[in-house]
Amino acid sequence: MKAVICCFACASTALGATHMTTAKLASAGKTDWHIQLSPHAGPVEQFAAEELCRYFHKITGAELSMTQGGKKIILLGLRKDLPAEALPTPKKGADGYTLSVSPDKIIIAGDNPRGVLYGVYDLLERMGCRWYVPKLDPKDPEVVPNSPNLSVPVGNWSEASPFEDRIYWLSGLAFEVRQKQALAQIDWAAKNRFNILSWQCVPEKIDSDLAEMQSKGIFAAMEKRGLVLHGPGHSFPYFLSTEKYFKDHPEWFGMRDGKRQPHGGVWPATNFCMSNQAAVDQFMANVEEFVKKYPQIKRLDLLPIDGGLPCQCAECSKNTPTDLAISLYNKVTERVAKVAPDVVVDCVPGYSVLEKPPVKVRPDDRLSACYAHWGRDHRTSYGDAEYERKDELLQWMSVFKRFWICSYYAANSHQPWTGPPYLHALQGDTEFMLKHHVTGAFVLEFPPGFWWNNSFNIRMAGIYPYYYPARDPGSELRDYAFRYYGPKAGPLVYEYLLTTGSNKHLESSYRASRGDATPEDMAFLGEMQALLKRAADLAHADSTYAYRVGKLGVGMELLMHFGPGRRVKVREAEQTVDACLSGKATPEEARKKIAEARAFADEVIAHARKLAAANPDNGTMDADWVKGWAIGFGFECALAAAEKKL
Repeated sequence: MKAVICCFACASTALGATHMTTAKLASAGKTDWHIQLSPHAGPVEQFAAEELCRYFHKITGAELSMTQGGKKIILLGLRKDLPAEALPTPKKGADGYTLSVSPDKIIIAGDNPRGVLYGVYDLLERMGCRWYVPKLDPKDPEVVPNSPNLSVPVGNWSEASPFEDRIYWLSGLAFEVRQKQALAQIDWAAKNRFNILSWQCVPEKIDSDLAEMQSKGIFAAMEKRGLVLHGPGHSFPYFLSTEKYFKDHPEWFGMRDGKRQPHGGVWPATNFCMSNQAAVDQFMANVEEFVKKYPQIKRLDLLPIDGGLPCQCAECSKNTPTDLAISLYNKVTERVAKVAPDVVVDCVPGYSVLEKPPVKVRPDDRLSACYAHWGRDHRTSYGDAEYERKDELLQWMSVFKRFWICSYYAANSHQPWTGPPYLHALQGDTEFMLKHHVTGAFVLEFPPGFWWNNSFNIRMAGIYPYYYPARDPGSELRDYAFRYYGPKAGPLVYEYLLTTGSNKHLESSYRASRGDATPEDMAFLGEMQALLKRAADLAHADSTYAYRVGKLGVGMELLMHFGPGRRVKVREAEQTVDACLSGKATPEEARKKIAEARAFADEVIAHARKLAAANPDNGTMDADWVKGWAIGFGFECALAAAEKKL
């Protein structure tokens, strides 16, 4: 194993470096430096100063005073409010900042308030801080060094993101407001350079969710970091409610098999009749009322029913579902621009009723689009020639001026729940997005109980590469392995992560998470589990490092248990049912195999619950999700079909 190569954030800024001129910030736990805020500083800049003080004290034990004067100062503020002659040229892009470090003065100048906060986090990273995961697990503290003697090299640099929108769909606001989880993820998102936070509603709970966000400090936490709320997501039934309108206006609602259907609540779910002008008018009126009532939402994410079908009426059938939906979005965009010009309307092409590009209707230039390919295999990046929807993606991209891409790096419905690092996808996706001048990136995290497993991929998507696209994901993985798991276990953890996340081996984890692992897959995963056990042995002397390595083992333990289950148990049941139908087995034998498969599924659920109960705060195991998705879809649907055949 080669020696660790630090990432850009720390490579030239080793604490106490002596081979270059440095600014000495603390000595023996004391400092004579002061923070000075621009007189025009707002709440975000004030919070940035507080963050610098807080972490500086955690690192050195010294207190940075917030007083005027003093020979050595750290000056914080907007670039326009600070002496321009002391600053290098700003970098072109979004949410930029400039850092200027000299032996007796440090200037942190933001192009906007959020840029000031990012500049503070940049400086703290150069002091050794890392925020790999949200601060949710009390046994797993942030990576903050203990260095009573602290120096950073002098220099000047400017940073900015080429992507205007960097959106994090946080699990703490997924379908309900989880205050503790949401607040920790908001804090983590700002530190990792996300600038927009996405909330996915349950349509019936939109108003109560927003009231809860207000009362539980969600909005306040976002505002002091300069973050923007994006939502409410799959919300069409809220804006055209069955309860309010179906009785008097059934013609407004979607037709399925010759009958008008409620807007959601029944399966198959059907979206409303978008060719009915009265329905569209009422929908838009309700959207207008909503944006006036909730000014906190600056990115209006209006999505049809998740998985919902288009209306089948004769009028709707004259156009493609996409043309009807884009026509609706254009009207909504124009309406919202008149009453709330600072609100951007979002839609999601590539998904649901907008799966195929439009034929007749061109999107309004003000309409923002987030391309979403749910279920993409992350062995393939968007830039790869073999990416299955490449032509469709490029076609969608050509019709929108504001276009960003959703990457499901942490959607455990399709991705391995052990969270291997998608280095190929991260790098290839970024190169594609830069080449085609995509305006933003969206990263979804689900379900809520797997937040820790997914944190590396999501952090990479926020800070590396979407804010600093020149950085190398592989080097960041090395930095993570050595800093987070310690110098002894770090090399083995790095080998484990690099190997399981490589395109050569990634499919083994995919198949095992579906229960379709082959004997070869299980042999490989067994080797990886043994590697983790060796890492755990090396880390045992340090309780924090040992605990973190142990968390890696939680998902792997269930993966080893579940890996071949569907392939073996369900297939045996299906084959025995087929044999019964051909007279080669008895119904009792078939029912026995079905019962054995169900017993195995129950055992997996019980094992998942045991793992989750043992570590309720560590974010490595969501037993309800294992039951509802991995078992519900992977086992129960297939077994129910086999029983029906029998």
